Amino acid sequence: MLISLDWLKQYVDIKENIKELDNALTMIGQEVEAIDIQGKDLERVVIGEIVEYDRHPNSDRLTLLKVNVGEAEPIQIVCGAPNHKLGDKVVVARIGAVLPGNFKIKKSKIRDVESFGMLCSEVELGLGENGDGIIILPQDAPVGEEYRKYAGLDDVIFELEITPNRPDCLSHIGIAREIAAYYGRKVKYPVANFTETIESTTKFAKVNIEDKERCKRYMGRVITNVKVGESPEWLKKRIRAMGMHPINNIVDITNFVMFEYNQPMHAFDLDKVKNGSVVVRAAKPGEKIITLDGVERELNNEELVIADEERPIAIAGIIGGVESEITAETKNIFLEVAYFEPSNIRKTARRLGIITESSYRNERGMDIEGIEEASERAVALIAEIAGGEVLDGAIDRYIEKPKKCEIPLSFEKLNKFVGKELPEDVVGKILSNLGFGIKTLSQDTLVVIPPVYRGDLTRTADIYEEIIRMYGFDNIEAIMPVEDIRAGLREASVELADDARKIIREVGLQEVVNYSFIPSNVVDILNIKDPVIPISNPLSEDMAILRPTLIWSLLANIRDNINRNQFDLRLAEVSRVFTPADELANEELRICIGLAGRPERTLWNPKPESYDFYTIKGYVEKVMEYLGVTKYRLSRTENPNFHPGRSAEISIGNEVVGVFGEIHPDVQEKMDIKRERVYIAELDLAKLDKYRKKTIKYERIVKYPEVTRDLAIVLDRDVLVGDMVESIKKISSLIEKVDIFDVYEGDKIDSGKKSVAISIVLRDKEKTLDEKQINDVVEKVLNMIAKEYKGEIRK
Repeated sequence: MLISLDWLKQYVDIKENIKELDNALTMIGQEVEAIDIQGKDLERVVIGEIVEYDRHPNSDRLTLLKVNVGEAEPIQIVCGAPNHKLGDKVVVARIGAVLPGNFKIKKSKIRDVESFGMLCSEVELGLGENGDGIIILPQDAPVGEEYRKYAGLDDVIFELEITPNRPDCLSHIGIAREIAAYYGRKVKYPVANFTETIESTTKFAKVNIEDKERCKRYMGRVITNVKVGESPEWLKKRIRAMGMHPINNIVDITNFVMFEYNQPMHAFDLDKVKNGSVVVRAAKPGEKIITLDGVERELNNEELVIADEERPIAIAGIIGGVESEITAETKNIFLEVAYFEPSNIRKTARRLGIITESSYRNERGMDIEGIEEASERAVALIAEIAGGEVLDGAIDRYIEKPKKCEIPLSFEKLNKFVGKELPEDVVGKILSNLGFGIKTLSQDTLVVIPPVYRGDLTRTADIYEEIIRMYGFDNIEAIMPVEDIRAGLREASVELADDARKIIREVGLQEVVNYSFIPSNVVDILNIKDPVIPISNPLSEDMAILRPTLIWSLLANIRDNINRNQFDLRLAEVSRVFTPADELANEELRICIGLAGRPERTLWNPKPESYDFYTIKGYVEKVMEYLGVTKYRLSRTENPNFHPGRSAEISIGNEVVGVFGEIHPDVQEKMDIKRERVYIAELDLAKLDKYRKKTIKYERIVKYPEVTRDLAIVLDRDVLVGDMVESIKKISSLIEKVDIFDVYEGDKIDSGKKSVAISIVLRDKEKTLDEKQINDVVEKVLNMIAKEYKGEIRK
């Protein structure tokens, strides 16, 4: 946003120099990106008068002049321009001047005649596009005066970085309000004076808002018998200062008020509006409009347009149409000032690829209450400059008035937030200077009512920020707070997740981190029957839902690694899964382990075997042990994602806390995982946390020896060996550990049978076991196996 210092001074008294003002703007949050001192390239450029006029002796096209520049003797200049005569007041670049483009003026010889300067055109001074002739000034122009001072080119232009939440600062009055509040001064608002005729506006124009969702207010006024022409010099100067070219007095006035009030507006040639009927509506599919930039645009997305009875005449809030534009022949105008829904302006401007000063402001949100004031200011200027007649009354369609926000402010909380006790009268003055309404709620609390144009203020913290930036950050001393600093306890779920991550690293697994978003087709791949949570605005199809399981992510990791010829895969992830809930979502912390391939071949392991069911089982048991969960049961699972004969679920009591095993071939095929079997385990950490032994007790090393007995038991093939092992452990307190070290099925035993070799470790912590104790325990084990599992010693 460009701000002219000369223009700004019309609304607020500014006594500070450029550096001080730069600092003040930055301190109140309006960061200055650049400062352009106009006229800095016009040093030694002065006003002169042609006092002698002759033809160049060696050229028919050149003139030889004597020019009075306010010194004792006139200077000699050779000129090639066609538009000057004796007595003209001109602009002279004297020797030593450096014009825009680093063009240095030196003493020179032109066709053997010396020249001591140059008469300048607009192009040479960087002030315009007219290079056909030199600048001719009025006869009252003072000879010898600096041209930049005479032409008002000694302005300073500040380029400000206005944040998106402060559209009110995209104008000179907006910045004037900020400066006035900071320095405690008054804002001098412009006065709009004009006389209305007895004829009513509604006689010549009518307004109908069909799309009331995207247009909350529309005001129109009619000015007749205007004289469209060139703008006065002061107005052109203001427009140029904003980086724009003057067009004509009507258009320049609408732009001037936009930069003054931050209120875009548009003037239509009323005689080109069919029956003076203005309709705010959605565009019809296939409608076309030639916009002011000369481009024909087809409207297909129900863009908001301003139309008459036949066709669209403007794209609302963005750009006008050629068919209703102001021209030199325009006599009667319809002035539009409106509030359009910002999100609609933003979408339409991006889709059509049109970014204008109007769209830039409308998409950030206007001051809906300030529409009338801006309209009257523009009408007054049109009546003054273009000589128009203002018809009686305005057409004002006000659909929805904004609700004023009331924000409580506690002095005690404010002072605690700031870190300094601010006097109540100082706080009250700051709020009043900012234009806030104030009501007393209690002795310590105020109710603050921001003006409508401050839509960014909605909560108490916003008011704190306003007070601090106006009080001055440099006025708040840097004092270290005195706090009773103690280490706080970590949240239980965070501690559990950290413990799990530490465990997977300690058991030799590689931790992976995946996105919580997964493709929607995972529901079919993993046979998920429960509802999932879709993402309303997914970044891509691969991130369409929140994952209800970690299994797909580990399978995708394994697939991608195998495709890159990595075959020693021992991966694990600790993260959350998500399921629908009444308000937000249920988040469950889980650990997932994935195995595939075989260990790397080494000198001591030249023919490594592939990972199998017992490998994943070992990792699960080790993780459970490290977590402190010792009592659990393994049983066959019917989970359709796992191989039915090579998988198990983990239960504690009646609660299933996890599942592990070989992934079903159908799932592998859908995941496009080839060549390797994949083993996955997924454990619910939140459920496991309930059964953890969180207190670690030291147990001294037992000095008495262990005794091992190996048994080969023949069982029916369908007997679950895990259940049998659990039963063996319960027989005697002397049984320390039970391991399975072989399972055999073949021609050396009966069909339908299997041989299970188990190793039983016995130990008494108080004394050495004798043979009788050992034999008693073994006999009890064999009896229990025979009775409950129909097993017998293999002969």
